[in-house]
Amino acid sequence: MNSRVAPLAAVLRLNTRLLRNCVDGLTDEQAASRPAPPANSVAFLVAHLTDARHSIVGLLGGSAPNPLTPYLAEARGIDDVRELPPLTELLGAWAAASAALDACLETVDATALDAPSPQRFPGDDRSVLGAVAFLVQHDSYHVGQLAMLRRLHGLPAMRYR
Repeated sequence: MNSRVAPLAAVLRLNTRLLRNCVDGLTDEQAASRPAPPANSVAFLVAHLTDARHSIVGLLGGSAPNPLTPYLAEARGIDDVRELPPLTELLGAWAAASAALDACLETVDATALDAPSPQRFPGDDRSVLGAVAFLVQHDSYHVGQLAMLRRLHGLPAMRYR
């Protein structure tokens, strides 16, 4: 693994586990509900994060089928999503996207990381590495939202273990 991407990969691996901890014990009904509108639902955030991980895979030159594309096509936010699959299906898509991302991070080289990002993200670094760094921050931000939504559903705080 390229040493510049190793810390980002470690955060993504942590977030992979934390997302699962955030949804542990939630029912499909809880996951689909919005306990504090206009907040997102847990189900939407899991789908959004899965989709974002597919974007990182693409930035790194990989590809993996995204089973959530039919649900998220053309959506700019939760209000544009008509339905989402049950939590078990969302978590399966999350696991597959996370595995594909891990594989890409293991093999990405310096040339690919230094290339200009085809998509602009906030921040000064316009390279693929800069885009990946922003998307890792984005991943962490939404995992934090999931932890808060878990509490709003009356469940104990997310565990780091």
